[in-house]
Amino acid sequence: MPGTPDSNRPPLSAAEIRTSPLHVPQHKVPDPNGLKPVELPKSTVVPVKTPAAGAQPAADLQPSMPDHQDGIRFEPERFQVGEPPQLVFAGQELEPLLVFNPDGRRVYDDRSFPWVLACNVSSGSGSGSGALIGPRHVLTASHVIDWQALTVSVSLVQGSTQLASAGGTHIMAYEHIVDVTYSNADDDYAVVMLDRRLGDGFGFFGCRTYDSGWDNETANWFNIAYERIIHSTAANFQTGFFLDEDDFDLGGGRMLITKTGDFLKGMSGSPVFGFWPEGPFVVGVASAGASGGLGGNYNAIAGGNNLTRLVNKARADFP
Repeated sequence: MPGTPDSNRPPLSAAEIRTSPLHVPQHKVPDPNGLKPVELPKSTVVPVKTPAAGAQPAADLQPSMPDHQDGIRFEPERFQVGEPPQLVFAGQELEPLLVFNPDGRRVYDDRSFPWVLACNVSSGSGSGSGALIGPRHVLTASHVIDWQALTVSVSLVQGSTQLASAGGTHIMAYEHIVDVTYSNADDDYAVVMLDRRLGDGFGFFGCRTYDSGWDNETANWFNIAYERIIHSTAANFQTGFFLDEDDFDLGGGRMLITKTGDFLKGMSGSPVFGFWPEGPFVVGVASAGASGGLGGNYNAIAGGNNLTRLVNKARADFP
């Protein structure tokens, strides 16, 4: 597969990250006044064709971090909060749908790379999570976008503090998904181009195509997202969950299944990533959950070569 020699190597374990520093490319930070919010623009949909199933593998996209960052923390600083609210129905306490006990998510407040890259995404009647994937690029789920309203706003929030915000100028996706189904969950991603280069100030993730050789072999995956049930503003993170590529999905978009990663509605569009020697790379986007059926309960992560192709095209066409 194109990219670095580590393209087919599974993500680093916690022990490997702690014993050898990561060599993440760095860039200079611009004037912070350029991060001030402006009036929300109307976004333009950029037509993009779904690649043929036999198309060449997409090249890895490198991450980048601001040059004032000294290093990377393996886990973000926790945000001190009280007990989460109880969900009660007919006098009985309920567990949220598709959160597998024990709930592995923890609220955090951390301005360092890459934990600061989590984004709140709002679009008309839609909302969810996302992440900075380029200098002016946010990766989220296609179904988070309101394809009728075509307005997108993005904010970076840590703890109870909004650090920056921006509006979407263009949106790129293979499918304009409203309702997620088994047949479209594998391509449930979109890249939003922003009117502010937030990635210059905060850094951004790389993107890498998931390798089926990692199926159930490593739990060194991470997720950062927003979910109001956990906390009204602060982001949450989780790690230590497995992924398994759907055996019946043979196209360029691939559904990654997890029965140990915890996701709820507000976390749609959030990144699933791992750490490699050259930094953190996204391999999938939280899409939807499924209950019952032959596969039991699982959460679907949209990934595959089409994800890497889409981010490649967005970065190239809108530098």
